[in-house]
Amino acid sequence: MSSQEFQTAYNSIYSTGTFLLKYLKEFRDGLRIQGDESQGLQSIENEINKALNALQHQKYQVAVIAAMKAGKSTFLNSIIGADVLASETAACTICRTDVRHIKPGETPKLLEYREGERKPVILVEGDAGEIQQKFLLRTREIREKGNPDNTTRFEIEHPIEAISQLSSLTGFTLVDTPGPNEWESANFNINELKQTALEALRTCNAILFILNYASYKDNAVADLFKDVVENRKDFIAENTGKIYFILNKIDQKTERDREIADVIKDLERELTGFGFRNPVIYPASSRQGLLAKLIQQRKATQNEIKDFEDFFSAKYAERDEKGRRVIPLPEEIAPRALQDSGIPTIQEAVIQRITQNSGWNLLSEVVAEIDKAAKQGKLI
Repeated sequence: MSSQEFQTAYNSIYSTGTFLLKYLKEFRDGLRIQGDESQGLQSIENEINKALNALQHQKYQVAVIAAMKAGKSTFLNSIIGADVLASETAACTICRTDVRHIKPGETPKLLEYREGERKPVILVEGDAGEIQQKFLLRTREIREKGNPDNTTRFEIEHPIEAISQLSSLTGFTLVDTPGPNEWESANFNINELKQTALEALRTCNAILFILNYASYKDNAVADLFKDVVENRKDFIAENTGKIYFILNKIDQKTERDREIADVIKDLERELTGFGFRNPVIYPASSRQGLLAKLIQQRKATQNEIKDFEDFFSAKYAERDEKGRRVIPLPEEIAPRALQDSGIPTIQEAVIQRITQNSGWNLLSEVVAEIDKAAKQGKLI
C-alpha cells in the first residue's frame, strides 16, 4: 500500500468518525429538548473522540544513525526540506535530537531537555537559519564545558517536507542519534549515550544507517556496527524489515571510481557479514536533494543556488541547435535533480514501511472502535 492509499483510508475513517459525532450531537440535542439527558450516549461519544484522537496523534519515529562525516545532518535536512541541522568537522550530535513535524505556518522552535526538569527550555523560536545557528552554538558550548546543565536531549519543532502532504502522519518524528565516534567527543557518559541510541533503535518504526560512499569500509563504520549490533542477533532479526542503509554522498564519485552498483554489491557482502540478511541499500546525494528542494520551494539563498549551479547543474547540460553546451536554469532542472538524488525514493520506501507496520494496524483499531461505538448507540 502506498502512502497516498494510506492517506485516503485515513481521510475516509476520520470523516466517518466526524460524521457520527455530528449525528450523535444532533440526536442528543433532540432528546435533551424532550427532557432526556441521554447520559448513555455521552460514553459512546467519548469512545469515538478517543479513537479519532489516537488517529491524529499516533507517533511514527524514524531513527537515523551514522559515523561522523557520513553526511547525516545534510541527509536529515534533505528530508526536512530546510537547512536546519548544523554540520561541521567536529561532532555535532552530542545527544539525541528529535525533529518533530509541525504544520506549515506554525513557529519552528529549538527546545532543550535537562535532567530533573519536567519542562524544556526554549532556546530559540524562528526560521531554520536561526535554529541552526543557536543549535550549533549550544552544542559547542556543551561539548567544551562538559554538559554542566545535564542536557539529555534536544527537540526541533519544524515542518518536515517529506510528509507535508500527509495529514495522516502529523505525529512523524526524525530521531537523530549520536554515533560511536561522537560518543567519544562530548565528555558524556559513553554507556549512557550508547543505551540512548539503542533504545531509540528499539522503539522507532524505521532505522536508517547513513554510510559515506567514499569511506564506508573505514574504521568508523566498522565501529558503528560493532557498537550497535555486534552480539545482538536478536535485535537484527527482530528489526530486519525496518532497517535501511543509505549510501550517501554518491555525487562525490569521479570517473576513476567504481560504479555505484558495484559498490552497493560490495557493501551488501560487508553488511551480510555483520549479520544483516538481504540488506536494503539506497544510493543518495543528500546535498543535491536538499538544494533541489529549496530551489523548488523558492527558499534557496543565493549561496545555495550557486552551490547547486557549481556542483550539480553541469550534468544536466544540453546542446542547442548549433551544438553549443547550454546549462538549464536551476529552477528548470530542480525537479529532475531532486528525483535523481534518491531522496524521494527513500522517503516513499520508509513512509510505506511505517504505515504498513504501524499505520494500518492503527486504522484497523480505530475502525473497530468506531464500529463498536456506533453499534452501541444503534447508529448503524
